Amino acid sequence: MRSFKPLLLCSAIVAAYPAQAQTAPEGNTVTVTARRVGELLQDVPLTIRALSGTELQEKGIASISELSLYTPGLSYSQDFGRTQERPVIRGISALRPEAPQPVSVFIDGVYMRDGVLGVLLDDAQRVEVIKGPQSALYGRATYMGAINYITKKPGNVAEGRISVTSATAGETSIFGAFTLPMVTDKLSARFKFKSSEFGGQYTNTQTGNKIGQESTDSVGVAVSFTPTKDLDASFTFDKSNDRDGLFAATIRTIPTQVGGVVTSQAGTTNAANGAVCDGKTINIVGNNAVTGLPDATVAPTAANRLNGWPCGPTTFTGSTVRRNETDLANYTDPKTGINYGNIAGLDRGIHRSTFTLNYNFGGGYMLTSQTAHTRQYANLGADQSYSGVQFAPAFVGGSSWLSYNRDILKYSSQEFRVQSPVDRALTWLAGVYFYKEDTEGLTGNGVIARNAAGAVVAAPLGLTPVSASHIRDAAPFARVQYEFSKALRMSLEGRYTSEQVKVGGTPLGTALVTAGSCVAGQVCSINGDRTFKDFAPRLTVDFKANKDLLLYGQLAKGTKSGGFNTTPGLPAANFAYDGETVKAAEFGMKSIWLGGRASINAAVFQNDIDGLQLSNISTVVNPFTASGATTTTTIVNNVGKARTKGFEIEGRVRATDWLTVSANYAYTDAKAVKGTEITNGTVFGGNTSVAGFTLPRSPKDSAAVSFALDLPVGGAGMRFFATTDVVYQSRRYAEIQNMIWADPFTRINASLGLKGAGWRVTGWVKNAANDDTSLNGFRYLDPNTFRRTAVDFLPRLRQYGLTAAYDF
Repeated sequence: MRSFKPLLLCSAIVAAYPAQAQTAPEGNTVTVTARRVGELLQDVPLTIRALSGTELQEKGIASISELSLYTPGLSYSQDFGRTQERPVIRGISALRPEAPQPVSVFIDGVYMRDGVLGVLLDDAQRVEVIKGPQSALYGRATYMGAINYITKKPGNVAEGRISVTSATAGETSIFGAFTLPMVTDKLSARFKFKSSEFGGQYTNTQTGNKIGQESTDSVGVAVSFTPTKDLDASFTFDKSNDRDGLFAATIRTIPTQVGGVVTSQAGTTNAANGAVCDGKTINIVGNNAVTGLPDATVAPTAANRLNGWPCGPTTFTGSTVRRNETDLANYTDPKTGINYGNIAGLDRGIHRSTFTLNYNFGGGYMLTSQTAHTRQYANLGADQSYSGVQFAPAFVGGSSWLSYNRDILKYSSQEFRVQSPVDRALTWLAGVYFYKEDTEGLTGNGVIARNAAGAVVAAPLGLTPVSASHIRDAAPFARVQYEFSKALRMSLEGRYTSEQVKVGGTPLGTALVTAGSCVAGQVCSINGDRTFKDFAPRLTVDFKANKDLLLYGQLAKGTKSGGFNTTPGLPAANFAYDGETVKAAEFGMKSIWLGGRASINAAVFQNDIDGLQLSNISTVVNPFTASGATTTTTIVNNVGKARTKGFEIEGRVRATDWLTVSANYAYTDAKAVKGTEITNGTVFGGNTSVAGFTLPRSPKDSAAVSFALDLPVGGAGMRFFATTDVVYQSRRYAEIQNMIWADPFTRINASLGLKGAGWRVTGWVKNAANDDTSLNGFRYLDPNTFRRTAVDFLPRLRQYGLTAAYDF
């Protein structure tokens, strides 16, 4: 696959030379708002991947996860289905979904806290993927990038669009949107709806049902009101419901042991103790009885030594998995008598509203107010054995592997922003941002049990509360730019953030044993309150060497807050984790070539991260069981320092008036520099250091190349179009030990069709080569033995489909 990269780097340039084009590349005309003001794409001193609504339609990009495939340097895959979002950009990620993310999505400037993978891009005017720290202008959870989704706005002309899709794997969708002017040119509204289904591509051997089903129904309205030339207001309301089945994942097998001897490898990827995996020798050790930490002087159990450690990529092939649907199919809580019906998978509803006001003071001075509120409920039933196993081993109480969570998330924001005229040498904007978030939830870990006779029965959920959390964020921000000449500009941005994070206040039950902060005989609640304060600046200098060449340099600092691990019974040392900071440098160029027919943009970057937040393992004593059973749980902690560096290049050329070629490539070297992780000590002879290990979920190489044809068909007034897209990602490690990974994958997507005045019919294929390489994975425990293995997330396989659209 290495030979593929030079092709991608050179194709945009080589293809340019036969050109006889009449149309300039899109960067010459596309306006983006990445810096909160309208600017031409090629004039913005940032690395931005911008796709118009038309491009999204032509490529069949319907979701953020599909968008990321066409954006090297960004990964936003559907691992746990459409839950637990974990984006990665330029090598930086958050492996735990409860930790603040490095990349966030904004819809028309409004921050989305959750549910991003359910957002459908059918009504997009464009989508901007902005790389590098954006904390100064976008705020929380954008310290490595932001995705700005701009929807189509109501206009003064009655118009609309309807689109229908039918495809293999039970995929169907219908989308409609129409704009209605109401009072001359002062009031208009845009209404939209979508209903979509995906039937899944993997079969559950337990039930014969499909695994990986997805369903979304959504409606929305946007109202625009312009009473005077100096005042305009808009209101939007969107409502969506996602109903998904169990997501496509499978657990790896482990070696079979009998009497202290491995009798079968059973297709496992586990490597024996003493073997070499990815250049590292496996040396499994036990834990010190006093410290609880891995100790080279403590021998592991014989079973763990024989089991070895999972090593390498998944070996899964085929389209069948085994998951426990039966016990989730029609659940009645015997304690409350409430019938929850089929609780398998995700049931999520989101209500989102925004109100935006723009007032022109005169002379180009503009005040913007944006108010937003979101309420989301999410119910999630899961088989956490990933293999259909009902109960964990008896030594941890024989509890069920099935879980059911009911969560409510509410968040709101208010931003005020004042902007100066943009046609002066000195321009500025200043504002203040307020954010409020509240979560509460109920959990039913172990929704089945065994009665006295040993039969499997429904366990009383009782909807046990989990610790509520509250976030309050206040952040003034500003940007000043000075144009020294027509060629040279400098801008300085900054945001001061004060973010309070609180957890607790929810009685979780009476502790039977003392563990963590819980005291035997007392009602236990997990309480924490910390305020994280920081200043995030960004300095940018750009130089327009000539009308076709922009050079720029940028220094920035980004931050994200810390938080709390709220599992009852955790040791006090693992309760809280600190914030994370990144210091970033980027140098780039944007250029137009061949008389405006081609563009080539490139950037080099380096990010130094301090307080790196990663997954870790901690022992935990359950305070609500009389036995005080000890087990392990996954937490977030600060493992140390990391550095990511690399470069990105993209090219686009209008080779002829009917052929456009584009290509982009990203190289990212992401490594930990300093820090410790307990699991490293377990598998590497007590050495807990993470220095030199590649950061998880970050491909070193990612690339995409696209060919687009658009030809007239005789004199019929129709045009034939076709696109071919090839996307590639190299190995992605699942964890900081770098022993579990997903192999490189290549996806080939293609479409062709006919279009005329207001209509388009497209036939398409996604993953044409049927690449079944797993997306990602994570380290885990075998549900029968509690020995180490891994879970792999399975990809979407080949699909064929037909889409018909009509604009009126």
